[in-house]
Amino acid sequence: MKKWLSQIIVYTLFFLLYLTPLVGQNALTTLGLTSATPAASSYSLRKMSSTYSGPLARITIGTNYYDVYPDTTSGLFALTSKISAVMTTYNAAVAAASANALSTIITAGVTTAKVAIWYDQSGNANNVIQATTANQPRVINLGTIETLNGMPTLRFDKTSANFMESVNSVNIAGASSVNAVSSSISSSANTASIVTTKAVTAKDGLTAATASTSAYQIKQDFPSAIDGLYWIQNANINGGVAFKIYADMTTDGGGWTLIMKNSNTNGGWTYANAISLNTTIPFTSTADIISSSTANYSIVGWADYIKKSASGFQYMIDAYRRKSYGGIWTANASYSFISSTNTNSNITINTKFGLDGSLGTWTYAGSGIEQLMPYYSDCSGFLTTSSSCNGDWWGTLVTNGGWNPSPWIAAGCGTEGCMQGPGIIWYWVR
Repeated sequence: MKKWLSQIIVYTLFFLLYLTPLVGQNALTTLGLTSATPAASSYSLRKMSSTYSGPLARITIGTNYYDVYPDTTSGLFALTSKISAVMTTYNAAVAAASANALSTIITAGVTTAKVAIWYDQSGNANNVIQATTANQPRVINLGTIETLNGMPTLRFDKTSANFMESVNSVNIAGASSVNAVSSSISSSANTASIVTTKAVTAKDGLTAATASTSAYQIKQDFPSAIDGLYWIQNANINGGVAFKIYADMTTDGGGWTLIMKNSNTNGGWTYANAISLNTTIPFTSTADIISSSTANYSIVGWADYIKKSASGFQYMIDAYRRKSYGGIWTANASYSFISSTNTNSNITINTKFGLDGSLGTWTYAGSGIEQLMPYYSDCSGFLTTSSSCNGDWWGTLVTNGGWNPSPWIAAGCGTEGCMQGPGIIWYWVR
């Protein structure tokens, strides 16, 4: 969504477009916000994030351009702010602060400065620009910084063509809000306006055009989402093309993406397809997912791009029936779903499944589930928790045949009893 800041006579303090959640950006800490309330884009003449280190704005003085940084004490656009070296084009690369203050290029009663670029402090690089000097908002008038209620501001002082345009499309997923402070300096009829050029598209995953990034992200953005098929998209998988996944939006708060289903009546597993099989999902309903008579499926090779973070992500395994004979684990390290090592043991069991949703009492055992994140190995257990995947390879999700569908729990069974051949095994990530 491109944003125009159009015919706003005075526009000040901040412009926030909340998106819940975005990952890996600047939390607006000086506004009292955290990573739980991130911004898709954020503009101000004061520093809004303790982690933001860039300039507030690029100003135009005559035919010269300067990047202006927050004052190191107040965080404001001020005459004491450091500026970059002079640039001769409005769209040159961001320039580092020099030792010079803004005051060194301002003459009292003479200098007027306008804003060519208003920098996005959210970390998403959604800067807004105005290339035409005559149409740029004013920030310094005859040597004095424009203010509103004592704070630096921009003055959009033209009756037309006085706007700044986003350099990117700003995508909004889920519930969002826009917050701005503005004021008209002429009359109540001349009010601020924010104009969009295309409708906001919610990333609800219900179509390829509205694909999200994972079941977890969809559940965060749309808490009422239910179990079923959804579309997700990531530049690193499936050639960047949106594809369907199955999501469990119920268990333990939901947000689980199915990455593997192994059922007894469908064999044909190999080392290669254990992490990539029927990636164009062969299911049309929840009934297909829970049936042992429908096709095997694996997108384990894509799971590293679907998990919510490099470390601290969760995975879930259930067998025989949903929420049975397995559990939910947290990986406490940057483990990969296609790791070939049998030492990924820094995992925490969050919930044990017994039978049909009851709490499990099974224990880690050499002839059962071991305290290892499932790893990918070219031996008898292609995806397994067994530390000896060619020996006592119980606790295996995918194998090379001859089992029902894989050797699962033969020891450490708990009060729910053993489950050597569960008939079906599911593997999930969030």
